[in-house]
Parts: sequence; C-alpha cells; structure tokens
Amino acid sequence: MVLDAKEVLYSILKEMGKDKIESEIVSSPSQIPVVIKEIFSRCVNSLQTNADGQKMQSDIAEALMHYLLTVTMLPSERKIKHGDIEIDLVIPNGKQLHDDPQRALVIFFPKSIKMDDINARLDKLLKAQPNRSNIWMVCGYYDDTLHSFNEYTIFVQDDFADKSLKPLSSIIDAIKYFVEKNKIKSFRIFPT
Repeated sequence: MVLDAKEVLYSILKEMGKDKIESEIVSSPSQIPVVIKEIFSRCVNSLQTNADGQKMQSDIAEALMHYLLTVTMLPSERKIKHGDIEIDLVIPNGKQLHDDPQRALVIFFPKSIKMDDINARLDKLLKAQPNRSNIWMVCGYYDDTLHSFNEYTIFVQDDFADKSLKPLSSIIDAIKYFVEKNKIKSFRIFPT
C-alpha cells in the first residue's frame, strides 16, 4: 500500500494528539521548533525505505509546512501561478510578489536531487522573484549537492543542518521574522 505524504503526516499528528500539538503551538510559540522536529522525525521514521524516499520526505516537508502555516496563521498562498511560473508557496501572497518582490518570499520544495532539475526550477523562480535571498528551498532530505546552492536559504532535516543548511525546525521562526521585518500584516497568534 502506497501512502501519500498528507496521509503519513495526519497519521502522525493523530498519534501525537493533533489538538494538543495545535494548543502547544498557539500557547508556546518558542516550542514550535521542537514540535516541528518531532513531527517530521516521526513521519520520516514511519516511511519504508524505497527509491522515492527523498521525494516522499520533500512531500512530507511540504504538507507539514502547509499545516503549520495554517495553525500559526502566517499569511501565505499555495500553488500559485505567477505568469507562466508555478510557485509552491509564497509569503504573504502573489499580489505582494508582483507589486514588491523585496517583501515577498518564495518557497519551493524540490522533488528531485538532480542538479539540472533544481537549477531549471530556480531559473524559473528567479523570473518571479529576482532576489535570491527571498527564494528558500525546503528539502526535508539531505544530499551533498545541496551545498552547491549556497546563494539560497535551504532547510533540511535537522540532523543534517550545518553552517550553510538550516534546520527544518527553524522555518516557522524564520518566516515569522521575515513577516515582522517586512511589516507584513498577518493574524497574530504570537506574542509580540
């Protein structure tokens, strides 16, 4: 039986107590990195090793991001088209990306570790978001080739984070910082 990423994620959330997790995220924002690390680790550990493991880890990271952005009420738009360019996720929204790309963040989830595939995707994204520092990759997996993309912010499974690769568990804090720094209006669950 083949599970999709969302099924894996929601199975783990149910096992951990989804209401409890959401309550902890809202009441203790400083614990969000711990929660992310635990959820993602459990999801990855539940996978059976197969040839598509890296794609599945990236899919789980994407599903987890969508879930967390909803729970934290951080502004985002998912799966948008900017002209002919498909964007996985934009903070705060496509209008901001169009009007003022300096105050918009593009996040993408590479489904392949092939350098050519990632480079082709980045070339397209740069047409929508010319500021490389505002393009983030969320991989979920680790591969040595990721170090080749040091002009971009890259999030990987916490166990593989290093000087140039950020821990996945820190991504909500990083997005929150970006939103606050750029004075982007959002629903606030975080104490200020």
